[in-house]
Amino acid sequence: MKVLITGSRGFVGAALMRRLVDSGHHVSGFSRQGGDDTLRGDLLDPTSIREALITFQPDVIYNLAAETDLKGPPKNGYAANTAGVGHLLEAVANAPSVQRVIWMSSQLVNRPGRPPSSDTHFDPDGGYGASKAEGERRVRAANGGGKTWVIARSTTIWGPGMSEHYLGILRLIRRGLYFHVGRTPRLKSYSYIDTLTAQLEALGTVAEAEIAGRVMYLADSPPVDLRAWSDAFAAQFGRRLYTLPEPLARLLGVMGDLAAATGLKTPLTSRRLDNMMTDYVYDTTPIDTIAGPPTISMAEGVRRTADWLIAQDRTTGETR
Repeated sequence: MKVLITGSRGFVGAALMRRLVDSGHHVSGFSRQGGDDTLRGDLLDPTSIREALITFQPDVIYNLAAETDLKGPPKNGYAANTAGVGHLLEAVANAPSVQRVIWMSSQLVNRPGRPPSSDTHFDPDGGYGASKAEGERRVRAANGGGKTWVIARSTTIWGPGMSEHYLGILRLIRRGLYFHVGRTPRLKSYSYIDTLTAQLEALGTVAEAEIAGRVMYLADSPPVDLRAWSDAFAAQFGRRLYTLPEPLARLLGVMGDLAAATGLKTPLTSRRLDNMMTDYVYDTTPIDTIAGPPTISMAEGVRRTADWLIAQDRTTGETR
Protein backbone atom coordinates (compact mmCIF):
# COMPACT_ATOMS: atom_id res chain seq x y z
CA MET A 1 0.00 0.00 0.00
CA LYS A 2 1.00 3.64 -0.44
CA VAL A 3 1.22 5.36 2.93
CA LEU A 4 1.63 9.01 3.91
CA ILE A 5 2.71 9.70 7.49
CA THR A 6 2.28 13.20 8.87
CA GLY A 7 4.67 14.04 11.69
CA SER A 8 7.15 11.59 10.20
CA ARG A 9 10.17 13.23 11.84
CA GLY A 10 8.90 12.53 15.34
CA PHE A 11 9.72 9.53 17.55
CA VAL A 12 6.68 7.49 16.52
CA GLY A 13 6.53 8.73 12.94
CA ALA A 14 10.15 7.82 12.19
CA ALA A 15 9.76 4.38 13.80
CA LEU A 16 6.56 3.72 11.86
CA MET A 17 8.22 4.73 8.58
CA ARG A 18 11.02 2.22 9.19
CA ARG A 19 8.57 -0.55 10.00
CA LEU A 20 6.33 0.03 7.00
CA VAL A 21 9.26 0.27 4.61
CA ASP A 22 10.66 -2.98 6.02
CA SER A 23 7.23 -4.55 5.45
CA GLY A 24 7.40 -3.63 1.76
CA HIS A 25 5.04 -0.66 1.69
CA HIS A 26 5.63 2.49 -0.37
CA VAL A 27 5.94 5.21 2.26
CA SER A 28 6.37 8.98 2.26
CA GLY A 29 6.62 11.29 5.21
CA PHE A 30 5.09 14.74 5.56
CA SER A 31 6.70 17.27 7.88
CA ARG A 32 7.73 20.89 8.16
CA GLN A 33 11.40 19.94 7.71
CA GLY A 34 10.96 17.75 4.62
CA GLY A 35 13.91 15.58 3.59
CA ASP A 36 14.62 12.25 1.95
CA ASP A 37 11.38 10.34 1.36
CA THR A 38 9.53 13.18 3.12
CA LEU A 39 7.36 15.86 1.57
CA ARG A 40 7.64 19.33 3.06
CA GLY A 41 4.40 20.66 4.46
CA ASP A 42 2.43 21.79 7.49
CA LEU A 43 -1.05 20.90 8.69
CA LEU A 44 -1.60 24.62 9.21
CA ASP A 45 -0.97 25.19 5.47
CA PRO A 46 -3.91 23.64 3.57
CA THR A 47 -2.21 24.14 0.20
CA SER A 48 0.78 22.03 1.23
CA ILE A 49 -1.53 19.21 2.32
CA ARG A 50 -3.47 19.22 -0.96
CA GLU A 51 -0.25 19.24 -2.96
CA ALA A 52 1.15 16.32 -0.97
CA LEU A 53 -1.94 14.21 -1.62
CA ILE A 54 -1.93 15.06 -5.32
CA THR A 55 1.80 14.35 -5.64
CA PHE A 56 1.95 11.09 -3.69
CA GLN A 57 -1.64 9.82 -3.99
CA PRO A 58 -1.60 7.66 -0.85
CA ASP A 59 -4.05 4.87 -0.09
CA VAL A 60 -3.61 5.24 3.67
CA ILE A 61 -2.72 8.22 5.85
CA TYR A 62 -1.41 8.12 9.41
CA ASN A 63 -1.95 11.49 11.03
CA LEU A 64 0.74 11.54 13.71
CA ALA A 65 1.52 15.26 13.50
CA ALA A 66 0.71 17.05 16.73
CA GLU A 67 1.67 20.04 18.80
CA THR A 68 2.52 19.26 22.41
CA ASP A 69 3.72 21.25 25.38
CA LEU A 70 6.40 18.78 26.51
CA LYS A 71 9.14 21.38 26.04
CA GLY A 72 7.27 24.46 27.16
CA PRO A 73 4.14 26.38 26.16
CA PRO A 74 2.64 25.46 22.77
CA LYS A 75 3.89 27.74 20.00
CA ASN A 76 0.59 27.84 18.14
CA GLY A 77 -1.95 27.15 20.85
CA TYR A 78 -2.31 23.50 19.74
CA ALA A 79 -3.63 24.64 16.37
CA ALA A 80 -2.13 21.60 14.63
CA ASN A 81 -4.33 19.38 16.79
CA THR A 82 -7.54 21.24 15.94
CA ALA A 83 -7.39 23.48 12.87
CA GLY A 84 -4.73 21.19 11.37
CA VAL A 85 -7.05 18.22 11.72
CA GLY A 86 -9.77 20.22 9.99
CA HIS A 87 -7.45 21.08 7.09
CA LEU A 88 -6.46 17.44 6.64
CA LEU A 89 -10.10 16.34 6.75
CA GLU A 90 -10.95 18.79 3.95
CA ALA A 91 -8.02 17.60 1.83
CA VAL A 92 -8.85 13.93 2.42
CA ALA A 93 -12.46 14.48 1.38
CA ASN A 94 -11.22 15.67 -2.01
CA ALA A 95 -8.48 13.06 -2.52
CA PRO A 96 -9.78 10.12 -4.59
CA SER A 97 -6.78 7.90 -3.80
CA VAL A 98 -7.23 7.98 -0.02
CA GLN A 99 -9.15 5.02 1.36
CA ARG A 100 -8.31 5.08 5.06
CA VAL A 101 -6.98 7.49 7.72
CA ILE A 102 -5.61 6.55 11.13
CA TRP A 103 -6.01 9.55 13.43
CA MET A 104 -3.59 9.50 16.36
CA SER A 105 -5.07 10.89 19.55
CA SER A 106 -4.04 10.57 23.19
CA GLN A 107 -5.08 9.00 26.46
CA LEU A 108 -5.09 12.57 27.82
CA VAL A 109 -8.50 13.24 26.28
CA ASN A 110 -9.45 11.91 29.72
CA ARG A 111 -7.55 12.37 32.94
CA PRO A 112 -5.28 9.43 33.83
CA GLY A 113 -7.00 7.07 36.22
CA ARG A 114 -10.47 8.11 35.03
CA PRO A 115 -11.56 5.70 32.29
CA PRO A 116 -14.14 7.22 29.92
CA SER A 117 -17.72 5.97 29.99
CA SER A 118 -17.87 5.99 26.17
CA ASP A 119 -15.80 6.84 23.11
CA THR A 120 -17.25 10.34 23.07
CA HIS A 121 -16.86 11.09 26.79
CA PHE A 122 -14.09 13.61 27.41
CA ASP A 123 -12.55 14.92 30.63
CA PRO A 124 -9.24 16.22 29.25
CA ASP A 125 -6.02 16.70 31.14
CA GLY A 126 -4.67 20.16 30.33
CA GLY A 127 -4.65 22.12 27.11
CA TYR A 128 -3.00 19.35 25.12
CA GLY A 129 -5.66 16.82 26.14
CA ALA A 130 -8.42 19.31 25.36
CA SER A 131 -6.98 19.94 21.89
CA LYS A 132 -6.82 16.21 21.12
CA ALA A 133 -10.42 15.81 22.27
CA GLU A 134 -11.41 18.63 19.91
CA GLY A 135 -9.52 16.90 17.11
CA GLU A 136 -11.52 13.72 17.74
CA ARG A 137 -14.78 15.70 17.64
CA ARG A 138 -13.83 17.15 14.27
CA VAL A 139 -13.05 13.73 12.83
CA ARG A 140 -16.45 12.44 13.95
CA ALA A 141 -18.33 15.52 12.78
CA ALA A 142 -16.81 15.15 9.30
CA ASN A 143 -17.13 11.34 9.33
CA GLY A 144 -13.41 11.17 8.66
CA GLY A 145 -13.73 13.13 5.44
CA GLY A 146 -15.93 10.38 4.02
CA LYS A 147 -13.14 7.79 4.21
CA THR A 148 -12.63 4.82 6.51
CA TRP A 149 -11.33 6.17 9.80
CA VAL A 150 -10.15 4.95 13.18
CA ILE A 151 -8.97 6.92 16.19
CA ALA A 152 -5.93 5.52 18.01
CA ARG A 153 -5.28 6.80 21.52
CA SER A 154 -1.65 6.52 22.52
CA THR A 155 -0.34 6.26 26.06
CA THR A 156 3.16 6.86 27.46
CA ILE A 157 5.50 5.63 24.72
CA TRP A 158 8.92 4.28 25.62
CA GLY A 159 11.85 2.61 23.92
CA PRO A 160 15.03 3.52 22.01
CA GLY A 161 14.67 7.01 20.59
CA MET A 162 12.15 8.19 23.19
CA SER A 163 11.92 11.91 23.83
CA GLU A 164 13.98 13.74 26.42
CA HIS A 165 10.80 14.55 28.33
CA TYR A 166 10.06 10.90 29.06
CA LEU A 167 13.73 10.03 29.49
CA GLY A 168 13.70 11.96 32.75
CA ILE A 169 12.64 9.01 34.86
CA LEU A 170 15.29 6.76 33.28
CA ARG A 171 18.03 9.28 33.94
CA LEU A 172 16.94 9.55 37.56
CA ILE A 173 17.09 5.76 37.87
CA ARG A 174 20.54 5.69 36.30
CA ARG A 175 21.79 8.34 38.72
CA GLY A 176 20.31 6.60 41.74
CA LEU A 177 17.86 9.46 42.38
CA TYR A 178 14.61 7.56 41.77
CA PHE A 179 12.65 5.78 44.49
CA HIS A 180 9.50 3.76 44.92
CA VAL A 181 6.62 5.17 46.95
CA GLY A 182 4.92 2.68 49.24
CA ARG A 183 4.50 -1.02 48.52
CA THR A 184 1.32 -0.96 46.43
CA PRO A 185 1.78 -2.03 42.77
CA ARG A 186 1.16 0.80 40.30
CA LEU A 187 -0.14 -0.49 36.98
CA LYS A 188 0.45 1.53 33.82
CA SER A 189 -0.65 0.97 30.23
CA TYR A 190 2.67 2.00 28.76
CA SER A 191 3.49 1.42 25.10
CA TYR A 192 6.81 0.04 23.87
CA ILE A 193 7.68 1.63 20.52
CA ASP A 194 7.95 -1.61 18.52
CA THR A 195 4.64 -2.84 19.90
CA LEU A 196 3.02 0.48 19.03
CA THR A 197 4.25 0.49 15.43
CA ALA A 198 3.08 -3.12 14.96
CA GLN A 199 -0.36 -2.07 16.19
CA LEU A 200 -0.40 0.96 13.90
CA GLU A 201 0.60 -1.15 10.90
CA ALA A 202 -2.28 -3.51 11.66
CA LEU A 203 -4.75 -0.60 11.72
CA GLY A 204 -3.67 0.29 8.21
CA THR A 205 -3.87 -3.21 6.74
CA VAL A 206 -6.76 -5.11 8.36
CA ALA A 207 -10.22 -5.34 6.80
CA GLU A 208 -12.20 -2.11 6.92
CA ALA A 209 -15.01 -3.66 8.97
CA GLU A 210 -12.63 -4.38 11.84
CA ILE A 211 -11.67 -0.77 12.47
CA ALA A 212 -14.13 1.61 10.79
CA GLY A 213 -15.34 4.33 13.16
CA ARG A 214 -13.74 2.79 16.21
CA VAL A 215 -11.59 4.20 19.03
CA MET A 216 -8.74 2.01 20.23
CA TYR A 217 -6.16 2.35 22.96
CA LEU A 218 -2.71 1.26 21.79
CA ALA A 219 -0.53 -0.07 24.60
CA ASP A 220 1.39 -3.02 25.92
CA SER A 221 -0.50 -5.93 27.37
CA PRO A 222 -0.49 -6.79 30.13
CA PRO A 223 0.12 -3.34 31.64
CA VAL A 224 3.48 -2.86 33.32
CA ASP A 225 3.90 -2.68 37.07
CA LEU A 226 5.83 0.56 37.55
CA ARG A 227 7.86 -0.99 40.37
CA ALA A 228 8.91 -3.99 38.27
CA TRP A 229 9.57 -1.79 35.23
CA SER A 230 11.79 0.66 37.09
CA ASP A 231 13.54 -2.13 39.01
CA ALA A 232 14.36 -3.77 35.68
CA PHE A 233 15.96 -0.54 34.44
CA ALA A 234 17.84 -0.14 37.73
CA ALA A 235 19.30 -3.61 37.29
CA GLN A 236 20.48 -2.72 33.78
CA PHE A 237 22.15 0.40 35.18
CA GLY A 238 23.71 -1.40 38.15
CA ARG A 239 21.49 0.41 40.64
CA ARG A 240 19.16 -0.58 43.45
CA LEU A 241 15.97 1.34 44.11
CA TYR A 242 14.70 2.09 47.59
CA THR A 243 11.19 2.65 48.90
CA LEU A 244 9.96 5.75 50.70
CA PRO A 245 6.84 5.85 52.88
CA GLU A 246 4.08 7.79 51.18
CA PRO A 247 3.89 10.57 53.84
CA LEU A 248 7.60 11.31 53.39
CA ALA A 249 7.24 11.30 49.61
CA ARG A 250 4.33 13.74 49.91
CA LEU A 251 6.49 16.08 52.00
CA LEU A 252 9.27 15.93 49.42
CA GLY A 253 6.71 16.68 46.72
CA VAL A 254 5.60 19.85 48.52
CA MET A 255 9.23 20.89 48.95
CA GLY A 256 9.70 20.31 45.25
CA ASP A 257 6.69 22.51 44.51
CA LEU A 258 8.29 25.34 46.48
CA ALA A 259 11.61 24.89 44.72
CA ALA A 260 9.95 24.82 41.29
CA ALA A 261 8.08 28.04 42.13
CA THR A 262 11.46 29.79 42.51
CA GLY A 263 12.66 28.48 39.16
CA LEU A 264 14.83 25.66 40.49
CA LYS A 265 14.86 22.28 38.78
CA THR A 266 13.62 19.52 41.03
CA PRO A 267 13.17 15.78 40.41
CA LEU A 268 9.92 15.59 42.37
CA THR A 269 6.80 17.74 42.63
CA SER A 270 3.33 16.91 43.91
CA ARG A 271 2.06 16.61 40.33
CA ARG A 272 4.81 14.15 39.38
CA LEU A 273 4.16 12.17 42.53
CA ASP A 274 0.46 11.97 41.73
CA ASN A 275 1.30 10.73 38.24
CA MET A 276 3.55 8.05 39.72
CA MET A 277 0.87 6.86 42.12
CA THR A 278 -2.08 6.87 39.74
CA ASP A 279 -2.97 3.62 38.01
CA TYR A 280 -4.04 3.90 34.41
CA VAL A 281 -5.00 0.71 32.65
CA TYR A 282 -6.83 0.61 29.33
CA ASP A 283 -8.57 -2.25 27.58
CA THR A 284 -6.23 -3.43 24.82
CA THR A 285 -8.40 -6.40 23.82
CA PRO A 286 -9.62 -4.68 20.61
CA ILE A 287 -6.12 -3.91 19.30
CA ASP A 288 -4.72 -7.24 20.49
CA THR A 289 -7.48 -9.00 18.55
CA ILE A 290 -6.40 -7.17 15.39
CA ALA A 291 -2.61 -7.00 15.81
CA GLY A 292 -2.00 -9.97 18.08
CA PRO A 293 -0.35 -9.77 21.50
CA PRO A 294 2.98 -7.95 21.88
CA THR A 295 5.95 -10.00 20.69
CA ILE A 296 8.59 -8.13 22.71
CA SER A 297 8.61 -8.71 26.47
CA MET A 298 9.02 -5.93 29.00
CA ALA A 299 12.43 -7.36 29.94
CA GLU A 300 13.64 -7.27 26.34
CA GLY A 301 12.28 -3.77 25.83
CA VAL A 302 14.05 -2.59 28.98
CA ARG A 303 17.34 -4.15 27.86
CA ARG A 304 17.17 -2.53 24.42
CA THR A 305 16.22 0.85 25.85
CA ALA A 306 18.89 0.80 28.55
CA ASP A 307 21.59 -0.16 26.03
CA TRP A 308 20.45 2.66 23.73
CA LEU A 309 20.45 5.24 26.55
CA ILE A 310 23.92 4.22 27.76
CA ALA A 311 25.28 4.47 24.21
CA GLN A 312 23.59 7.84 23.68
CA ASP A 313 24.94 9.26 26.93
CA ARG A 314 28.41 8.03 26.05
CA THR A 315 28.19 9.85 22.71
CA THR A 316 26.84 13.10 24.13
CA GLY A 317 29.01 13.09 27.24
CA GLU A 318 26.01 12.87 29.58
CA THR A 319 27.24 11.82 33.02
CA ARG A 320 25.58 9.33 35.27
